[in-house]
Amino acid sequence: KLLWKDDKITKGDLIEYYKSISPWMLPYLHDRPTVLDRYPDGIDGDRFYQKDMPDWIPPWLRTTTLWSEHSQREVHYVMIDDADGLAFVANLASIPIHCWASRIGKLEHPDWTIVDLDPKNAPREHVVPLALAIHELCDAVGLPNYVKTSGQSGLHVLIPLGGQLTFEQARTLAYLIGLLVERTHPDMATTNRSPSQRGGRVYLDWGQNAHGQLLVAPYSVRPVAGAPVSMPLVWDEVVAGLDPKQFNLRNAMDRVCAWPEDPCIKILDERPDLHDVLEKLGELAKD
Repeated sequence: KLLWKDDKITKGDLIEYYKSISPWMLPYLHDRPTVLDRYPDGIDGDRFYQKDMPDWIPPWLRTTTLWSEHSQREVHYVMIDDADGLAFVANLASIPIHCWASRIGKLEHPDWTIVDLDPKNAPREHVVPLALAIHELCDAVGLPNYVKTSGQSGLHVLIPLGGQLTFEQARTLAYLIGLLVERTHPDMATTNRSPSQRGGRVYLDWGQNAHGQLLVAPYSVRPVAGAPVSMPLVWDEVVAGLDPKQFNLRNAMDRVCAWPEDPCIKILDERPDLHDVLEKLGELAKD
């Protein structure tokens, strides 16, 4: 079945990709509630999110049951443990894979916080200098930071927390970083959540850090033309002219098989000295 008609990419191609990429992708999904984004008629057809898994899923596919305050009912999230699990959700035409920032053993304490650089109606060439500004700020205060493409037009800067903060604290940290970068780049960056107030500036989205909010997992395919992939980068690759869509379902495996290790993998376990970091950020905010 064609999921990308113009690119002649089938559901079988999607399944084969996820099976092949599984050694690199599964560490990011381990023990995390996962949400499917399904396109049964391809990227040009209707789509729907699926949090709650039905009774008929195979018994080997693990789920975790969580109470949803929004829906006032229990939700059975899928847990993807192996290549077969990835193949199963791909066979449901789930193109991107979205996961929580926290694991089931410590759901209220995320492993990372994210600043999502979202250009939308802003010049895309502003994304790279702003990502580098976040990188330089984090380095200056001793905060580890990693970057991946969103798989579309933006970049995701990921900061490991080691489960030391609550979601509210993680979101406040991302907001503070965004504010400091906005202060030094007021013509390019904004932390304003209202699209009408952004004035053609890149949105430094700090609001995705909350209980139940989702990250497009590294290596996820995106449901747009060309089947681009959300790809981990090294900071030396974040240069003018970077095309976040250059990595796709057809070339991603060539890249990951050639590198010594995943450049973003430390976001899963690194534990920075956040007390020292926050003191330094506080001093910069005063200045």
